[in-house]
Amino acid sequence: MLLIYNTIKALEPRKYFDKIARTRLFPDQEYETIYLDDKSVEFQMFTHLLLTGSELSASQGSEYDEEIFETIYSFVQARKPILGICHGHQMLARYLAGDEYCRRAIQPEFGFKSMKITDDELFAGIQNPIFLESRYDEVFDLPPEFKIVAANETEAVQGFRYKNLPVWGIQFHPEFLFEDGEDMLQKHLTENPQDKIYYRNDLIDKMHLEQNLRIFTNFINF
Repeated sequence: MLLIYNTIKALEPRKYFDKIARTRLFPDQEYETIYLDDKSVEFQMFTHLLLTGSELSASQGSEYDEEIFETIYSFVQARKPILGICHGHQMLARYLAGDEYCRRAIQPEFGFKSMKITDDELFAGIQNPIFLESRYDEVFDLPPEFKIVAANETEAVQGFRYKNLPVWGIQFHPEFLFEDGEDMLQKHLTENPQDKIYYRNDLIDKMHLEQNLRIFTNFINF
């Protein structure tokens, strides 16, 4: 059974991720969701771990770091599949490689941006992808045991796989389609107008984003 670790602190975005997990990402999949500060989780009953994005900063650290690392540890030791998204990607890199491989981004990213991907199984069925980006932190210069599976001109480590295990981190957000993704981005840019210079939209057809949901199917079938 899948375990979703929803590390979003703000109530409404946290509830929204729960909604799209139920209706869009895993409509036919049995899973359980836990949140920050949840205690006494029996990790051995779960087969897969999904680490969500978060408004927390991985480069700056938070009071929840050890709690998140403990969860990652349980799944890595058992060699179970893990997928980290955005903050989850960064926390995976910190745990597996070290704190020094995550930093405040040289250039933040916001918008819908083209991506180069490898033929890794996580991306089966996805062609010429464009993904939603919303980040201030980045993972960089990972050790050789990490295979880079996604990159763009702004960030060389948009996705990694660890030691050919079913352990992936992806910087982007494949869970968002155009309407909800653009709403989220425009809200952020309204509240943080200094970030408008980083916004880019490479989309020609908004329906192109729907193929990104295959990442979740590919992950859960691994």
